[in-house]
Amino acid sequence: MNGFSTYSKSGNQQRSRQMHYSPNLLSTISNAIDNCKLTTIEYDSREKGITVRDIEPMALVYKDRKRNLVGFCHLRNEYRNFRLDRLNMIKLKNEEFSRRQDFNIDNFQDDSAKYGEDSEDYED
Repeated sequence: MNGFSTYSKSGNQQRSRQMHYSPNLLSTISNAIDNCKLTTIEYDSREKGITVRDIEPMALVYKDRKRNLVGFCHLRNEYRNFRLDRLNMIKLKNEEFSRRQDFNIDNFQDDSAKYGEDSEDYED
């Protein structure tokens, strides 16, 4: 374990929405994926506002030239892409999850490529 279990943006980071990601953020996400840690995120969706949700993080991917966290969202009860520049906070819980047998990153990315940012599978 790398020691990082929580990441929160500062006010300046929240306003700037830069495409440069903190090593703490990437390390926290990698830790969650590698150790199957249930994760709470605060996500700032352009259309739906800020939501807090629990996810099962599966992979880090690039989509539309942006880095995304793919995970099973407990709020929506389906797999979603979450743009890293829209994550305000991520916290690993003490709970672990079992990897879902139905998840295939290649199939998920192929299916989600059909949709733009405003689609239901892409949390804009």
